[in-house]
Amino acid sequence: MGRYDDLVFKIPVENHEWYGFVSPRGFFRGTTMMPEAHLYMDFTAVDKALIMEFPHTHHAADEYLVFTGADFRNFFEFDAEVDVWLGDDPERMEMFTLTQPTIIRVPPKLYHCPVNFRRISKPIMFSAVYLDGDWSKINRRVDAEGREEFQYDGAGIRRCTLDRAKECIYCGKCFTAGQKEALEQAKKGASPDLLEPYYEMAKKPRTGKFDKYVHPYKPEPHGDPRFLSPRAGFRGVSELPGSRLWYLYEVVQKECEIGELHMHHAVEEYLFFTGADVNRFFDFDAEIEIRIGESPDDLETYTVTEPTVVRVPPGVWHGPVKVKRLGAPIHFMPFYPSGNYGRVVRSVKPDGAKSYVFEGTDLPK
Repeated sequence: MGRYDDLVFKIPVENHEWYGFVSPRGFFRGTTMMPEAHLYMDFTAVDKALIMEFPHTHHAADEYLVFTGADFRNFFEFDAEVDVWLGDDPERMEMFTLTQPTIIRVPPKLYHCPVNFRRISKPIMFSAVYLDGDWSKINRRVDAEGREEFQYDGAGIRRCTLDRAKECIYCGKCFTAGQKEALEQAKKGASPDLLEPYYEMAKKPRTGKFDKYVHPYKPEPHGDPRFLSPRAGFRGVSELPGSRLWYLYEVVQKECEIGELHMHHAVEEYLFFTGADVNRFFDFDAEIEIRIGESPDDLETYTVTEPTVVRVPPGVWHGPVKVKRLGAPIHFMPFYPSGNYGRVVRSVKPDGAKSYVFEGTDLPK
């Protein structure tokens, strides 16, 4: 047993029955998997057209809706059309049609959804990234007398719709049943078009008010032989003002050493190691070492041989990441829940004196 075993979590194989979503998938379910975590997110491939969710909000946490190519080795191959609605008022939503890898920031209290995966010619990845350890949402309903009410729903409190004696485990059976019923009714011409009100809203020109929350990823060509080029990432406030997230998609293609020993003073970080293709998320043929410790002079080494997330609390030293064996490319994601990336590194002078230097984005010149 190591002192930091609670910071290293092997992502479990999650088999499910969600229509249109590839099974198994990788899911990091926040505090249910790591007690102190402040992150709840999945890696799910979508391979069929489908409709999901109704307009809802999150009361106090940012959410990010991520749409990319399912194979990170071909991140920008995106042969799909996805319609997403955003708005301050669920009866006056504005539609965005995504035809390239895109991230959408959903700040607290912004209504979002439905999401219509209208055309899927090649699998894409969809990930809902929620910056809290327990996912929750607020649904708006209108009762028979026309009064609005707001229902709280979330992880750990939802009951199974097929058996109320059980807690919802997000198996997807009820979702699939609803999707299949709608498809069958549509074939018979008897199914109401649930999206008709939203496409009616979309006939009005967009105001532009919500454009600031939608960001297409940009290819980042580079000459670093350790990683596949181009790569992609989301670089926080420099790309979406107000964002609370900074991260990279790195496809490692050779045995190497990544980064150096450092710590983060006030923000936790998550290091994800996964398969390079979300369709085969658990295909992981590599051996990786990372050192972790509360002092740069007292570190423990952990070995990663399967999809894993490492949570690095503030003040914990970590690095470098050593890819000791690589049978096939893997995906490495340094995930930093702040709008600007920052770290502290230590240097030791010839006389033994130690100094600590802060390095980060958006520093004054």
